[in-house]
Amino acid sequence: MPSPLFSTYRSGENRVTSSTMAVFERIDLALVQELLESASGIGDELRAVSFENQVVGDGSVPDARISARFTWWFETKTARGGYASEGHDRNQVRLHASQLEGDPDTRLFVLTPDPGQPAWFDELDGVDEVVRGQIIWFSFASLADAIRVLLSDPTRLVSEQTKFLLTELTALYEADGLLSNDDTVVVAAKSAWGEYIKYAAYVCQPDRSFRDGLTHFGFYYQGKIQATVPRILSWTPNIVLSHEAAARSIASGNTTLGSLITQLLADGVRSEGGAHGIMLLSPHGGVDTVQLAGPIENDTKTASGRGWAWTLSQRYTSLERLQGGVVRTSQL
Repeated sequence: MPSPLFSTYRSGENRVTSSTMAVFERIDLALVQELLESASGIGDELRAVSFENQVVGDGSVPDARISARFTWWFETKTARGGYASEGHDRNQVRLHASQLEGDPDTRLFVLTPDPGQPAWFDELDGVDEVVRGQIIWFSFASLADAIRVLLSDPTRLVSEQTKFLLTELTALYEADGLLSNDDTVVVAAKSAWGEYIKYAAYVCQPDRSFRDGLTHFGFYYQGKIQATVPRILSWTPNIVLSHEAAARSIASGNTTLGSLITQLLADGVRSEGGAHGIMLLSPHGGVDTVQLAGPIENDTKTASGRGWAWTLSQRYTSLERLQGGVVRTSQL
């Protein structure tokens, strides 16, 4: 029975892995092999299923043979930098390496969002030298690039189902922030901009999804990305706004959150008893808040030439790009 296409795992790492395996299970094995070879840069050395005619054996020549003898192991990480220092991630690879011993056609693929191969994979200390060449690292970005190249090739006959599955898999990687090193989220801020100026916080619906690894927060307001980009201090995904919750926060040492809840209720901008997500931000004009040279004008157009909002919800970019002198959103 095929594994579910939509993962039942809650953990991001397990969810991404199981979704990847579910897609690979539903497409041609030869395409999976091609994507792995392209993404990892190992060429055509992977062995999977072989089709041979007139196979010469001991005293006989059968007309044909279809054979398969391979094992591909996968270790997936959704956090960057896990192999930069000694710890759990390296030890996992060392333990997995024992599965490779005695079988030259076995591979261990290590898939991470790091922008380049972690230096440790050049050494693989603690791994038997005989199997080091069977451990292959590649990034989600390189796998997504391999998928795009495959799907954009007009000479390839790829089924609509395969196109759909691979496109959705790439979209999952993008949504989970695995394809770039963006560290800044920019939200559509009809009322949030004014609230930030007053409260140094972003208050939204509970359990709103944000990528991991974010450091800064931007506001898209009145057709511009505002020039003030505060640092993210903390994120509480779900809290009921009440005086009791405020008191508990203060008692636990989170005075800023508790005081904010009290102020929001006193000002009447949120109703008591409602659940919200709260992101505490560095204040406007604060030392940790980045001030760009000026706001960034939106110049997004539809295919017909009409102006269109740069974001209606949230988008991601990097602080480095925002600080690079851009003046229009098309430059991001």
